[in-house]
Amino acid sequence: MEPRESLEPQDRIDPMIGRRAGEWDRLVSGLPPFPVPWPPVGPIVVVAPHPDDELLAIGATLAAATDAGTEITIVAVTDGEASHPHLTDGERDELVGLRLAETDRAYAAAGIVAVRHRLGLPDGGASNHAGRLAEGLAALLVGAAWCLAPWESDGHPDHDVCGRVAGDACRDLGVRFARFPVWSWNWDDPSSPAIPFDGAVAWSFGDDLASRKQAGIAAYSSQVQPADGHRPVLPAGFLEHFARSSEVFLPVAG
Repeated sequence: MEPRESLEPQDRIDPMIGRRAGEWDRLVSGLPPFPVPWPPVGPIVVVAPHPDDELLAIGATLAAATDAGTEITIVAVTDGEASHPHLTDGERDELVGLRLAETDRAYAAAGIVAVRHRLGLPDGGASNHAGRLAEGLAALLVGAAWCLAPWESDGHPDHDVCGRVAGDACRDLGVRFARFPVWSWNWDDPSSPAIPFDGAVAWSFGDDLASRKQAGIAAYSSQVQPADGHRPVLPAGFLEHFARSSEVFLPVAG
């Protein structure tokens, strides 16, 4: 996954190293709590560009929402088939099946109950299918109380288009909308962040939810473990960003 194109080459961060979680501690610790009860009681629609994005960014929110009996719908935009560029086409097909199975195990480990709708857009190419994404999302947002999606400048094209399309759909339908960063924690500069922290909030949670979230993330073995001589897709330094006892949401619209 490449950094956002707006970064100058000298400012690009090695995705295998990236920013360390501790670099963000001052900013994150100073964020106010969510101004409304969280997780929400009404139905939630979550836009997940790839399998694992929702566990990384908001896994504790989804686990707590499940505990509260909240109806959760996951819009699985892609199947994550491009996470290992060295694979052959046949091996990519096998990877899709593996990542679907990993998602089942991750949800079970985290205690998340949700209905998943696969849109099957191409991994890395979702921005070329914004119309299909908008059509699929609009149908699933009917009756939703909240939609949660990546920040529209997260730095990965699939994440960015998901954020833009979800924001537009929520404004059109009057659905409350919250955004979350994923890859921005890795690319962005804590000393002068592009992440819009003005108005951002943090939801804090206890040890039980933290443990469940980490168990869910660990279930994505194809992403967090090295394989066939290749480094993990999600290196340990990147995963540190999602080991916090809080989840960050960017200015809420709707």
